[in-house]
Order: sequence, then structure tokens, then C-alpha cells
Amino acid sequence: MGTFNLEIFILQVILIFIFIILIFQILRYHHTAYLEKRIGKYAIDPINSRYTSIFDKFSRRLRIIVKSIGNILNKSVVIKNYSNRYSKYIEYTEDENENDFYKFRPIDYVSIKIITIISLIVIAAVSNIFRYKYFSFLQFFLIFIVGFFSMDVFLYFQDRRRKKQIDEDMLKAIIIMNSAFKSGRTTMQAIEIVKNELVGPIGEEFKKMYVDISFGLSLDVVFERFSKRINNEDAKYITASLTILNKTGGDIVKVFSSIEKTFFERRKLKNEFRTLTASSSIMFKFLLAVPFTFFLILFVLNPTYFNPLINSKEGLVILFIILLIFILYIYFIRRIMKIKV
Repeated sequence: MGTFNLEIFILQVILIFIFIILIFQILRYHHTAYLEKRIGKYAIDPINSRYTSIFDKFSRRLRIIVKSIGNILNKSVVIKNYSNRYSKYIEYTEDENENDFYKFRPIDYVSIKIITIISLIVIAAVSNIFRYKYFSFLQFFLIFIVGFFSMDVFLYFQDRRRKKQIDEDMLKAIIIMNSAFKSGRTTMQAIEIVKNELVGPIGEEFKKMYVDISFGLSLDVVFERFSKRINNEDAKYITASLTILNKTGGDIVKVFSSIEKTFFERRKLKNEFRTLTASSSIMFKFLLAVPFTFFLILFVLNPTYFNPLINSKEGLVILFIILLIFILYIYFIRRIMKIKV
């Protein structure tokens, strides 16, 4: 037992020494950045600079590791097929050879999952060393679950933010297309103008549409694929209008003028609705944060306060019921406040 404690003590000393070195390096780079900020405005940057910051070096090294693991995983057919689900998160670039090193492949997201799991295991191992504890199966299982699904959660919220941005910029795209049609441009030319004028997710989507049309796909198929990619009500409305217009004929200027007017009225109604429900939304977020705030305060004041709930079966059942009620509360309140305009 004494030998084991001595080994643990040596490991703790080594980890503390490494931690001190890291802190020293961070403070050193922080001081360098501070001096650079003060002196930088009096200096002239060279035209060709080979200086690379520590963060760029770390990012490049991390990407090399990710791509190396990805190349190994890519040999497995099962993992390769699983990684195809991340293809929709790959950002589009017109030049496929440009900055190829900085573009992620679908298999690279699986590599990031593996790196995340390993990093969490290392952090947990360091924590266990300082607490004189061994790895438990439950701890390892929780680390694996968190590390495996954290990337999916991050990509889910990133995709939601991206679709929200597309929804906000859809009216701009319709206005530009309608102006192009009024000046006698074709649909492909209108799409080209949108992809050149707008930046962000909506610009990327119109770039994809332009490439699809360049490869010979019909407008119906192109807009149908666009509608499925972003899963947006406005995109579905545009797709249905263009499909009917191509089959029955008609004045595309009048159709897009009507679409522009409809979208403008819907945007105006959405803004009014947000203004009316702003106080309710703030109250909902406040009530959502209250339980976590009280839990954090009680835990800081008395870390053993919740031990009876955690260390007994009855307490775990109560915690499960509380969590279930809290989730149902969030679900029903969001359902009540969610109104489709």
C-alpha cells in the first residue's frame, strides 16, 4: 500500500510540474501578445512573413493527427459507411483543390470523436490520480458516451444555426432573383448573381445549385434537392412554385413578385410576433436556469448536500422523476410558445 501511494505521489508531482510549465508558457505567450499589441501599431508588417502563431501551429498539428487517424479508419468499410452521415456537414468550395488541407472529410469527424474520447480518458485519469481512485466501468462508459456523441450534438446545433441563418437570408435571395428576372435574366443567371452577391450558408447553397444546373440537372430537381438539404418552409414554397411554373407556364416575374411580397409579409409578422413574445421568452429562459443556479449554489456551499440522493436507490428514483418532469416542462412550454407563421 505504501509503495502504491509513493507511485501515486510521484505521478502527482510530475503532473504538477507539467501543469506549471504549461502555465508558464501560456503566460509567456500572453505577455508576448501584449507587447506585440502595444508595439504593433508603430511597426510595418513585412510583405512576406513566415511567422506562425502558436495557435496556428497547434491547429495545424491537430489537423495532421485528425487526417492521419482518418486515413487509417478509411480502410474499414463499416466505419467509412458510418462516416457518410457527416457528408452533409462538409462545406462547399468552388475550387476543390484550394486549401485541401484545411477541409474536413466525413471520416475526419469520426477521427475527432476518437481524439475526444482519448482526451477525456486522459483528463479523467489525471483526476483519478489526484483523488487516489481507480477507473470504474461506469466512469469509462460515461466518458465513452460523452466523447462519442459530443461531436454529434455540436454539429446538430451548428446545423440548426446554419439553417436559421439561411431562413433569415432567404428573403434577400428572393429579392435579388426577382430583380434579375425583371431585367430579363434567366434562372441560371439569377442563381449565379445570388451566389456571387450573398455570403454565408445561403451563398453556399446557391453555389451548389449553380453547379447542379451546370451538370445538366433540371430546375425541378435542383430546387427539390435544395429544399431537402435545408428542410425549410420557404424553400419548399419556392420549389413548388417553380415546379408548377415549369409544367404549366406563366410569367416568372409575377410569380417571384408574389413570392417576394408573401415572404416580406411573413417576415414582418414574425418580427411582430417576436416582439410580443419577448418577455415570455426571457421568463422561460430565466425559469430554465433557476434549478441549475440553485444546484450550483448549494453544491458550492455544501458539496455533501446531495449525497443522500446520489448514494441511495430512493434518491436516484427521485432524481429521475425530477429530471423527467423538468424535460416534460421544457417540451410542453416550447410546444406552447412555438407558433408557425
